[in-house]
Amino acid sequence: MSSVWKRLQRVNQRAAKFQFISSYHELMVECTSKWQPNKLCVIWTRRSRRYCSQPHNWEPTMRNPYRGLVVWPVPENVEITVTLFKNTLSTEFEDKDWTFVIEDISTTGKRRQIASGKINMKQYASIVPAQTEVKLNLKPLSKKVAAANLQFTLSCVFLREGKATDEDMQSIASLMSIQYPHEDVGNLEDFDDEPETAAEISEIANKFGLLASGSAEGHINS
Repeated sequence: MSSVWKRLQRVNQRAAKFQFISSYHELMVECTSKWQPNKLCVIWTRRSRRYCSQPHNWEPTMRNPYRGLVVWPVPENVEITVTLFKNTLSTEFEDKDWTFVIEDISTTGKRRQIASGKINMKQYASIVPAQTEVKLNLKPLSKKVAAANLQFTLSCVFLREGKATDEDMQSIASLMSIQYPHEDVGNLEDFDDEPETAAEISEIANKFGLLASGSAEGHINS
């Protein structure tokens, strides 16, 4: 139903599709004495769409052991397709934000969001191929992170234009009325009180086992 309503809203609008490629160069994360990252990856996301970079080790700098870098000797490219809309009487596209989220992957494989920052894609859209050097200051998502920024090159290629109501011009993210869950990703603060001992972990596992068993019996009895 929401997709039908969105189409009605787009009746008198034009749409343009663009291909954007983000080439990552350097990620800086400064932490506190209480914690330091393990492996970091960059997530480029909007609603249900999520594009992940490869995880890379966080390396502290010589001058400041709490300030570390991820450096890509060869830029890593991540590609997305974005649909921008505008009124037929306007020359400017509507705002459309995409978010860069930095996730730490612990030694046990748990993913934790530590910083994020948004860019408005209309500011980088161009009918002629274009490249922009971007240094994005990121907002820390934990008190354990003092500062963070991401440096990358953002390339834009125009693909096609048409009516906003055309099938091939519909925005993928806009048509997603149901948000499907991704990987279990938590905020860094959510893991402060995690069970540390094998006994605690075993106890939790046993409880889940009992819950699953009880659920199965309930289905059988019904």
